[in-house]
Amino acid sequence: METYGLLAIVIAANVGGQLLFKVAAGQLGANANPLSAMLRLTTLPAMWGAVVLYAITIIAWVWVLRSTPLSVAYSAVALVFILVPILAIWLFREPVSPQLVAGAILISAGVLLVQLQGR
Repeated sequence: METYGLLAIVIAANVGGQLLFKVAAGQLGANANPLSAMLRLTTLPAMWGAVVLYAITIIAWVWVLRSTPLSVAYSAVALVFILVPILAIWLFREPVSPQLVAGAILISAGVLLVQLQGR
């Protein structure tokens, strides 16, 4: 059970990091030049939050891989590809399309199949 808890931390921290990267990107503005944008990123709390979450992701991920086959663990991380768009729809009012729904269903089925194989 410890592994699944750590895997949940990996997924949640990855999702949170992605959402904070989006927030930071929105704070840059569309016309920022690359150099000033990089400098500005260092001052944004959302960016620092994302970096911290990614650091947590890395540490928890290495811990997961001590006891879980990479093929099984990595397939579970594919849930990020479902959770991020769902939360982006809710938080950022991003559009929903039939392709997005179909893709989420297919990813879910794939994760389930690999997880069942990994038992």
